[in-house]
Amino acid sequence: MRGGIDHLMINANDFDAAVRFYSWLMPNLGYPNVENYDQPERMIGFWGDHGSVWVMVSKDRNEKFEKTRVGLREIAFRGASRDRIDELAREISSHGGRILDPPREYDYRPGYYAVFFTDPDGLKLEIVHCPD
Repeated sequence: MRGGIDHLMINANDFDAAVRFYSWLMPNLGYPNVENYDQPERMIGFWGDHGSVWVMVSKDRNEKFEKTRVGLREIAFRGASRDRIDELAREISSHGGRILDPPREYDYRPGYYAVFFTDPDGLKLEIVHCPD
């Protein structure tokens, strides 16, 4: 069996802000196709050759994301190159995200280059490029 994640599902407090943010981000990360549904609940999905990412309305909008709680800590997407990560990082804030750590090389493994940021609800995201 080949490893990999087929899809991710994200609950958003501000669904409209999340739709604007992910509608910009996901096609830039290799998820160019979009599907919208109103039933059984309102959601939007972005998909490509390697899976999909879905955003839906959170049922409890008083909850805020906290990376130290049980559950999801962050989602890291592959970036095509260092230059592409730099380009996307320059646009994150204008689309509703917030830069946590600007693009740079990290010592996690040789050549690990990444930007850390949040979506409009504060979910921690990363775009990383490592040389093959």
